[in-house]
Amino acid sequence: MVKRLRRLFGRGRGKRVGRHALGRPYVEIEPADHGDPDLADRAAAVLLNRMERFWTVMYGPWSRRFYALALYPTPEPLVVEARTAQDLLTAMRHAERGWALNGPSEPIAAHH
Repeated sequence: MVKRLRRLFGRGRGKRVGRHALGRPYVEIEPADHGDPDLADRAAAVLLNRMERFWTVMYGPWSRRFYALALYPTPEPLVVEARTAQDLLTAMRHAERGWALNGPSEPIAAHH
């Protein structure tokens, strides 16, 4: 039972990684270490969140998308999403312009 679980779930961290086939010798390989692929995107989301006073910006590591929630009053919750930080920033500005044209006469900057 334990051997079967080890086969299913691996033997744990720090163990050798290799390839083998029946009748061939064990060949050790180096595991690929690409680091955290989302590290730059997470950092971009934190930076955007700090820069954008009227938005809460988040990065979804599962979806690998950026999300922004408007903090200013809107008739319905305003959420925009994009694949890149730059695209999110563009979508945020587009949403602000649309809200300013269709929303109340009070400017966005007046809300704290």
